[in-house]
Formats: sequence, C-alpha cells, structure tokens
Amino acid sequence: MKSYSLLFLILVLGILSKNRLIYISAGVLIIFSLLDILPESTSSQNIILDVGVILLVIGVLMPLGTGTICARDVYSSIFTLEGLVSFLVGIASAVMARGGIDLMQGFPGVMIGLLMGSIVGTAFFRGIPTGPLVAAGLAAFIINLIKKI
Repeated sequence: MKSYSLLFLILVLGILSKNRLIYISAGVLIIFSLLDILPESTSSQNIILDVGVILLVIGVLMPLGTGTICARDVYSSIFTLEGLVSFLVGIASAVMARGGIDLMQGFPGVMIGLLMGSIVGTAFFRGIPTGPLVAAGLAAFIINLIKKI
C-alpha cells in the first residue's frame, strides 16, 4: 500500500515552512503515485537520483554558462581569505556529499529524518532549506565520526 498520507503530510509541512522544493517534490510524487508511474526498481530510482544531481550541477554552473561569472572573476575571488576558505569548504562539502549519497543508498530510511529535519529547521528555526544531499553528507560525516569513537 502506498503512503499517500505521509506524502501529503510532507506536502503540507513544505507549504507551511515555505519550502518550495519540498512541497513541489511531494506534490509531484503524489501525482505520479496516483497515476502509478513511479519506478519501483532500485536501479531506476538511482537513475532518477543521478538525473537530479546532474540538474543540480547544471544549476550551480549556470553563471559560468551565461557569462555572469568569467574566468577572471573565479581566479581573483579564490585568492582572498573568503575565497580560499570557500574553496576549501567546497572541497569538503563535495567529499561529504559523496558520503551522503552512500548513506541514502545504503539506508533509504534516513531520507525521512533528513526531510523532516529540514522541514522543522525551516519552519520553526528560520533555517534555509539546503536540500537532502547536504544534510545527508553532514549526517554521514557525523555517523562515521560517532562509529569511530
């Protein structure tokens, strides 16, 4: 049996928290689920996850493609304190995101905690929704750190 009520709850919480990505995603999943066009195999779901990451990277690279940011801007911004720290944090974030993908693929149930935490953080603590990949990367880092202790 499909869990429309849980998706609907996520939709409502997304609307209440003004988290556009969450409520649009939940709404699309409800519609796709009602139309019975959601893939059930893990490999198909992984392809959809890959397409999502590709679209995210395209969004991040968009300023380079449109010419809003040019090579000169990139070089000059990296050689400042803020630019260097941002560059290093970007590297750490990318490495942590890899761990987040592994965590989500190995334990799909963590997505519920990540989504609910994102919604609660946005709705009640005036946070900014950064997306489940960033949250999963941070969660994977903390989980691995705790397991080593």
